Amino acid sequence: QMRFSLLGYTPKKTIFYAVVGGLMGLAGALIFSVLQKRHLQIRRLHTALEESLESLITHGEGPRLEFKSSFRWDLNQEKVNKALEGGVLKTLAGFMNAQGGTLIIGVDDQGKVTGIEKDYKTLKKKNRDGFELAIMTAVSLHMGPELCQNLHVMFHRFNGKDVCRILVSPARKPVYLKLGGAPRFYLRTGGSTRELNIQEAMSYISGRDFS
Repeated sequence: QMRFSLLGYTPKKTIFYAVVGGLMGLAGALIFSVLQKRHLQIRRLHTALEESLESLITHGEGPRLEFKSSFRWDLNQEKVNKALEGGVLKTLAGFMNAQGGTLIIGVDDQGKVTGIEKDYKTLKKKNRDGFELAIMTAVSLHMGPELCQNLHVMFHRFNGKDVCRILVSPARKPVYLKLGGAPRFYLRTGGSTRELNIQEAMSYISGRDFS
C-alpha cells in the first residue's frame, strides 16, 4: 500500500476508510448540534418554570411575555368572540417565529387577573383539560399539528381564579397562520406581535436560523 501511495495510487481501503471516517465525523457533528439545541431548549424551559406567575404579572408585558384576558369569551360583550382566538394564535405564531416566549391567558393588559372560568363554560369539557385541548386543536387546525410540540401548557390558581400559562419554544421552520384566508406570517417584535408583508417575511426568514 505504501508503494502504491508513493506511485500516486490511492488504495481502495484508504478511500473506504476516508469516506467512512468522514461520514462518522459528520454524523457526530449533527448529533452534537441536535443535543446542544435540545439542551438549550431544556435550559430555557427550566428558567421559565422558575419564574413565579406573580413576578411575571408584576413585570408586565414585553418582547417575550404577553397577556390575554381570555381565549374565546369576550368579557365586554359577554359572549363567544372567535376573533379573540385569532389574537391568541397570532401571539403564539409570533413567539414561535421569534425566540419563543410566554403567553398568559386570564390576565388583562393592565395585569388584572380575569381568570378563564368563563372560557371553560364554552367548551365541551369544561375544565383545564378541555381548555388545553381547545388550544392545541386551534394550533393544529390553523398552523399545523407538528407545532403543538412547541407549546408547554400549565395552569395556576391565582387570586382565586384559574390562569393558563403557555411556554412557547421557537420553531425550527417558518410558522404561517391561516385564519379563513391566505397564510400570514407573524413576528413578535418589542412588546407586540405584528404581521410582516411578503418582502419583510422573506428578508427575516433568510436571516433567521430555523434549524
